[in-house]
Amino acid sequence: MLAAGEELAEQIAFAGGATLSYMLASSPDASSSAEFDGKVIRITAPLGQWVHASDIGYYFEVRPGLKVAIEKDLECVDGPEEEKDPLAYPRLANAC
Repeated sequence: MLAAGEELAEQIAFAGGATLSYMLASSPDASSSAEFDGKVIRITAPLGQWVHASDIGYYFEVRPGLKVAIEKDLECVDGPEEEKDPLAYPRLANAC
């Protein structure tokens, strides 16, 4: 998805019909950004190579006091079988 240049998007629904959407996109260069328009949080970062690397997280600071953490969805190793996601990133023996 991200490695192919596709954007990831999710939405949270709240009571009363309010929603909050968030999007994650891979930037074509080394730039990172975070924007919020009142309804949508949009994060852009150079994630193309990171998705295939062994690094679990990608972190950057937008401005002093506003830090962004993007972390891979690690596989569940101790939960019920039906909750295990076959697409989750595998846990490595030396990972925290």
